[in-house]
Amino acid sequence: MEQNQLFGAMSTFVVVADCGSFSEAGRRLGLSQPSISRQINSLETHLGVQLLQRTTRKVSLTEAGVIYCEKARQIQADVDEAGQAVNAFKQQPTGKLRVGLPIHWVDLKIAPYLPEFFQLYPEIQLDLIATDYHQDLVRDNLDLVIRIGKPRDSSYVAVPIAPVALTLCAAPSYLEKHGTPKTYADLSDHNCLRYDRYSQWQFKEPNQTQPHNLKVSGNLVTNQVTVLIRGALDGLGIVLLPDLLLKPMLDSGDLVHLMSSKTITIRDASIEHMFALYSNRRHLAAKTRVFIDFFKEKITQWDQ
Repeated sequence: MEQNQLFGAMSTFVVVADCGSFSEAGRRLGLSQPSISRQINSLETHLGVQLLQRTTRKVSLTEAGVIYCEKARQIQADVDEAGQAVNAFKQQPTGKLRVGLPIHWVDLKIAPYLPEFFQLYPEIQLDLIATDYHQDLVRDNLDLVIRIGKPRDSSYVAVPIAPVALTLCAAPSYLEKHGTPKTYADLSDHNCLRYDRYSQWQFKEPNQTQPHNLKVSGNLVTNQVTVLIRGALDGLGIVLLPDLLLKPMLDSGDLVHLMSSKTITIRDASIEHMFALYSNRRHLAAKTRVFIDFFKEKITQWDQ
């Protein structure tokens, strides 16, 4: 049986399974009952198993038929999804797009490129909901969420945007006054400004398998990344934050990279990637797709 004939017979079989009748399947498909019967017979011959139990009044699935029907439905769904993925490229990106993302990412990663984005996609209306609190697609009625760290809900589609590494740094004014820490143990004598809920930083030497854990302390704890960056720039203390946010300040010398030879992370926090999350792979709208593609390119270029 040729491939196109096999797919056609498989699709017919699914309709027969749904209807429980050759005659009803024929009415739905616009085919004669003998034509339906021939397709099913050819399919069973090709597979070498009986898929249907036939009686004078109805047909029912055999054990093999139940298994084949489930797989056939999945194949049909995959074919439909492939078609939708291609058709999405023909759609005109338009309409309102609600995007949730951390506050400081809007300032550094989104706002500078908005004029270019709107010039390319004038029919898109952006609603940018910026907060450093955890955002949920369903609860917050969002089309897309930009997030740092491993996605918590496996039902969402997660598109990697860029790798993220944590950078330990401080302002020159702070280091001049308090000295420059050389080892992770030195940080016990320094004012460490930290993100809420995470009090332990982890340090690993290049050839070390297990990291050193250090409980840090300081006079500022917050859930706002913007506040931590401002505090570091004002010389209040040492911060540990994603490199993508700090690059302009490190390049200008406003902040100094500390212990660059060490891999530094936060215990119990996954901060290896920036992700774009959306909720349904099969119905990715053109407006969402172009937003992801556009800003992924900009963030990657900026990081280089």
